[in-house]
Amino acid sequence: MRALRGLTRLEELSMRLVAAWDEAYEGARREQHSDPVLTHTVATIELPAREVTEAEAAEARAKVESLSEDPRNRRLVVWHGDVVSRFERQQSGDVGPYPMELHAIRLGDVAIATNDFELFTEFGIRIKARSRALQTFLIQLAGPGSYVPTAQATRGGGYSAIVESALVGPEGGQVLVDRTVESLNALWPEP
Repeated sequence: MRALRGLTRLEELSMRLVAAWDEAYEGARREQHSDPVLTHTVATIELPAREVTEAEAAEARAKVESLSEDPRNRRLVVWHGDVVSRFERQQSGDVGPYPMELHAIRLGDVAIATNDFELFTEFGIRIKARSRALQTFLIQLAGPGSYVPTAQATRGGGYSAIVESALVGPEGGQVLVDRTVESLNALWPEP
């Protein structure tokens, strides 16, 4: 369709962005407020760290050993080696919760919350479904970043659900949901 209309990829994307902006603006301009509520809170929350199993640690050790032979694999060695280190710290009782700075913002009827992660969609839906705001926006990767997989994703595997990719697991994801909803809903009076 782009070729039939004589558009470059950039022109097509630009037209879509402008059309989306125009559509949103048309609705927003009808509801203007001269003094909207603006509130911002910040809290450091603690999320349970993802536990590394013995099997995951053994698999990571094997990968470190096999990959260490080639210096070009340095990044992978460090990535898998971190799992081994986490397991060892966990065994010695030296793993605490993951601290995360959570920003909760109210701007009129809109809520905005930040988190450090790339959340699986289900966690975002849980937050939005329980938020009192008319619209809720989640700003992800507002920190060091890693994935927060659901329990189902963890069982299924895949890059974003493996222990190497996630410092916080499904239990921590639910704590993140609950604490985010609490922080956002505190910005609205009880219904």
